[in-house]
Parts: sequence; structure tokens; C-alpha cells
Amino acid sequence: MGNGEIATQAWTNEAGKIQFYFGTTDSRDGMDNVIKIGKLTIGFEPNILVNGTAYSEELLLNDGILRISNTLADIQIRTDANNPEIIISGSSKVPVKITVTNNIWRNETRPWRREEYVAEYGDDQIPFAPFMEADKAIATQDGILWFHRNRNEVFWNELMKTNDLLDQGIANPLKNRTSGAIVQGTGLKPLNDSMLTSRSAQRNIFIKTTVLVQQTDTEDEYINALTKLATGLDKKRETSTLAAHKKWWKEYWDRSYVYFNSAIQSVNDTLQLLNRGYILQRYVNAIGARGKLPVKFNGSTLVLDTYRHQIGRVSGKSADARQWGGAYWWQNTRLIYYPMLASGDFDQLQTFIRFYTEDLLPAMKKMTKKFYKIDGVRFIETSHFWGAWRGGDITWNRTNLQPGISNNPYIKDLIITGLEMGHFLLDYYTYTADEKMLHEKTLPFIKDVLTFYDRFYHRDLSGKLLIAPAQSLETYIDGVNPTPDIAGLMVVIPRVIELAKDTALVSLCKKMQEEIPPLPTKIKDGKKLIAPVHAYKRIINVEYPELYPVFPFRMYGVGKPDLELAVNTFKDKTRPYHGWHQTGMQAALLGLTDSAVKAIKTNGLAFDKRFRFPGFWGPNYDYTPDQCHAGNYINTIQLMLLQIEGENIFLLPAWPKEWNVKFRLHTPGNGQVEAEWKDGKMISTKKYPADNDAAIKMFPFLSGFTFRTIVLGP
Repeated sequence: MGNGEIATQAWTNEAGKIQFYFGTTDSRDGMDNVIKIGKLTIGFEPNILVNGTAYSEELLLNDGILRISNTLADIQIRTDANNPEIIISGSSKVPVKITVTNNIWRNETRPWRREEYVAEYGDDQIPFAPFMEADKAIATQDGILWFHRNRNEVFWNELMKTNDLLDQGIANPLKNRTSGAIVQGTGLKPLNDSMLTSRSAQRNIFIKTTVLVQQTDTEDEYINALTKLATGLDKKRETSTLAAHKKWWKEYWDRSYVYFNSAIQSVNDTLQLLNRGYILQRYVNAIGARGKLPVKFNGSTLVLDTYRHQIGRVSGKSADARQWGGAYWWQNTRLIYYPMLASGDFDQLQTFIRFYTEDLLPAMKKMTKKFYKIDGVRFIETSHFWGAWRGGDITWNRTNLQPGISNNPYIKDLIITGLEMGHFLLDYYTYTADEKMLHEKTLPFIKDVLTFYDRFYHRDLSGKLLIAPAQSLETYIDGVNPTPDIAGLMVVIPRVIELAKDTALVSLCKKMQEEIPPLPTKIKDGKKLIAPVHAYKRIINVEYPELYPVFPFRMYGVGKPDLELAVNTFKDKTRPYHGWHQTGMQAALLGLTDSAVKAIKTNGLAFDKRFRFPGFWGPNYDYTPDQCHAGNYINTIQLMLLQIEGENIFLLPAWPKEWNVKFRLHTPGNGQVEAEWKDGKMISTKKYPADNDAAIKMFPFLSGFTFRTIVLGP
């Protein structure tokens, strides 16, 4: 369960006790690891969960509630959609004594043992001992309170020194960051600083955990803030709070939907699993995408301990451990958010947008000015949430290295972030028509990005941009004129010219438009193909940048010129479909139904069977649950159903005609399209608003279909 910021994972153990982990997007330790705030165990005497019959656990997706019930008990657990609290409520047929235990595992301050710390690229050079700090627990008058407080600043100081940013006036967001909770319950009293127990046996069950992450100068300030927050929430009536919670979830599921099946039972068995995966991933997005920081691609806020099993390279560790740590990778993070446009989940996009246009931008501009001596902004591929490079990526040992410049060959010259984010922001504008954001955030952001390209790179003898030093994603390094960057410039610049009122920006765009080099191409077996880069020295990874003109930049696709060029490029290689590979979206955009189907079958069935929740994807290249894998999965399904370009809406461009489907998805201009395809026929279609001028085109197998306009009301 989750509310976009706080995520809760609950279960009953072998002894018949309820247990749950919980954490937030911004609960970070002093080394910027995403940590759990706590784990609670709730027991009953007599044990109503063991003694009763007809035991059931049911995750009520429509309500965002886990229900545990049998003949003796009916218990519901929720992370409230509108408040920072976890509520356990219910009843017992017999009087019970309740015990709530706080299971603290960070119980001492000390250096990590080697086997406890998950080292990533370059971390073998860390110039200090990785460390953990102890949690502190306190018994209050009517509850138990604990917190994890960052006191050790060695990581921040060494990292910022490595980045050569200590003199840039960037505040330390880890300093005194305190992540904690207070647990209280009806009829419960503290037995000690880590346990609550019933004053007397009772039938009603109500336990509330209030969660707070905050930077404060002192511990007392934090304790007072948390206590005040819990007291304020106590004044709200549970009946109205629960009703508001259910209302939020109902409205969430009403925004959009996709349901598909087949009349052929053997096919339908697979489609049910694939459809379940789509729905569960939208549920997971709702759990973790409204927080103060973006969703982590490597597990979101849903990482579990590995005491009993191994995930990827991690085993025998607490729920604070994951591969790839707490920093952000653009190539992975973006994939989570693309499908939220068609889903209509614009509230979930706000953290992502703010992160790149506000949180990271100031530091990135300072780094650009200091290290490259020019205006504009050079976005880096990996960063901590305040904008500094990961230490392992810039290289901890900076002896004889140029200040501020990465030495990691995978990402040192990779700067596609700025252009692609600019493209995404323009898409957001087409969906929302948010003029204020367009002119105050989006266009200034793009102006900074284009300014860097204009001033940093030289021109060749023909006057075209010479994008070097450069690399085409993480794969083709020491290159010249990478295809993703050229495609980005070709797409973003004309969109800006059409929308901008800033005359200086328009002039810059028109000048640069004349200087964009041609898209790299090559001839193979007599066919013209898009090339990944104009020139390069080495290949060190397994990405396919030659298809960036298809996704994310959509230069080629259904209903567009030169489709054959892009299709031939796609078919030139055997392409992987899992993890962060964009193959599924690219196939759908090109109308390649068979390849798109292969992608969603590969991805939609790749949930980790060891977990009871079948929405835990992976492990792939990243950690479990793999969120970039999941984002690609639901994005592919959406693009198989609906594609929008300019004034055209293409319906079912890559959908198998044998599969039945009913869906509602969002379109530009605050619009929606709803349709049902069944037994090879279009059963119904609706468009909202009714006066939407977009032309509906069926492709490829329904080219003669005429769209009938019906108002889609609330």
C-alpha cells in the first residue's frame, strides 16, 4: 500500500503476526541510501489469525487497502491517500490483547562490514569507511517514537570535494535529515521505548503510525514536529478520513483503464496475466510517484530485505540495501514517467518535472559555468538528488584529473538528458495546455540546454554543429555526432520556434536549426539504415541509439514519412525486450504488431515468482521491482492502442486484431479517447471533448473505419 510518498509492505508471518516495512521517497541516510523508516510486528493474544478458520488476505486495489480476515478477525491496513499515516483498523470476535513491536535493525553506529555494503561502479575508491548510524527510540505518554538522524557529514564533504563543488554554496540536504515515526493505538500504552501493549483485552483494533521526514537543527525540534503532526491528525474523524481515502482511489482508477482478453482460452490465460501486470504497475506508480523525490528505478520504495533470498548481486542484507544505490540515472528514471501522460496521471508527473527543472537545474548550471566556462546547462546522466555526480562516476580519486569532469567511460560525455527532458516537457504541454508552465519553466529550461550545445561545440567546415567529444548513449564512446542528440535537436528546435514568445530564444533556435548536422545513416545489404553515431572508437554496452529517432523522439512512425527507413533499421538486428530496452515502444510506434506483442509477453510475464505480489518485476539489469522495465511494459501497451501526433490520433496501430480490448486513455488538449474492440469489430468509440478537432485514423487493418463522435462525460 502507499500514498505516493509513504509505501507499506505488509504480510502475516508463520506465527500469525502482522508485519510491515515502510519508508518514503526521501528517507535517506548520511550516504544518500534510500532507507526504510521501520518495521513493525503486531501480535494478538489469543492469536485470532491462527485460531480462526477461512483465512484470507486480499489486496483491494479499488480502495488501496489490504484486508486480512477469518472467522475471528476482520482487519484492514492502508497507507492513507491524503495523510502521512498508516492505519490498521478492524475488529475481533473475541477480546484480545494487542502487542506492537518496533523491530529496529540499525541499532549501532559503526562502519559497514564489507559484506554489508553494496558497492557499485567506482566505489572501491571511496576515501572513507562506509558507515551506518543508529536509530533512536523513545517512549511517549501514549506511544512509541523513533527516528534515524544523519549526523555524520563525511560522505557529503568527500563527495562535494570530489565534485569540486564545496565552494558553490549548495546546501547539504542530508545534514540532520531525520526519518521517523510515532505509533499510537486505541487502548494501547507503551511498555518500553520499542513496544506497545493493550491496557486490557479489547475487540476493536485501531493502530496509527504517523510518518515524518524533515531536516531540523536539533532532535527536540524533530520530536516536537512529529508529535504535533500526529496530534493534528488525531483531530480528523476516521470515518471521513477513510471515505476521502477511498474517494482518491476511485478517482485514480477512473482516470484511465485498459482491459483486454481473448475468446480463445489458451490465449486468454496469458492475456489475463499481461492485463494484471498493467493494472498492478499503475497501482505501484500510485504507491511511489507523489513523493518529494522521483521514483527510484531500482526498486521504488518497495525494496525488501534479502536475509532469505538473493536479488541480483544482493543477499543477506537489510531492506536498506539495493543495487545502484540512491542516486538517479536519467536513462532509467524517465521510462517510469512516459506512460503517465496517456494514463492521465499528471499529479504523479509533478515530482519528476520539479526534480529536473528546479531541484537539479541550479547545481547543473553552476557546474556548467565553473567547469566549462560557458552559460547554459550541461545535464549529467547520473546524480544525487541535489545535482552532484555519484562519486564512483566522477571518480573518487581525482589525482591528475580535470576538475568536475567525469572519468567514467559509460557516461562521461553523455548529455542527452537535457534535450530529451525538454521534449518530454513539450509533450506535457500538449496534453495539459499549461501555458504558465510552458513559458516559466519549459522554454527557459530548453533555452539553457540549447545554449550549451550552441556555445560548447564547434562547427565543421560546412558550418554544421560538430558534437564532439560525445558518445551515443553508454554504448558508442569517443564519438562524433551521436544520433540521439541530432534527433533531439531536429525535433525540439522546431517545436520551440512554434511556441516561444522569447525573441532571443526563437533567434537561437532558427540559427541552430540551420546548423544541425544530418542524421547519421549507412547502407547495408543495399538498404539505407539509421546509424547510431557518425563516428566512434569503441562499443562498451548494449543499447541501440539508432532507434532514438523512433523513441523517444518520434521522428519516424505510423503515418509519417520514411517509415521504411526506420522499419529496416529496427529489423536489422535481433533486439532484446526486457529491462530498460526500449524495443517494445519502438516496435509499437512503427506498427510492428508481432514485435510489440513479443515485447509485452516477454516483459509482462517477467515478474519474480518468489514474491506473493505479482507486480515485482525482475531482476534484470537493475533491482527488483524493476521500475524502468515496468514503465516500458505499460508504455508499450498504450502505444499499441493509441498514438497521437499533431492533429492525428491513430487507434490500434499495433494491436493484434484477434485480441479484444476496451480502454480509455488521455490525448493532447486535455482530451480522452475511449474505445472497445471485440471479435474483430469496433463495438464503440467515444471522444472527449466532443469538439476535439483531432482526426481519428485506424491503422493498419481498419483503414476504412469512420470515427463516430460521442461526448465522454464525467
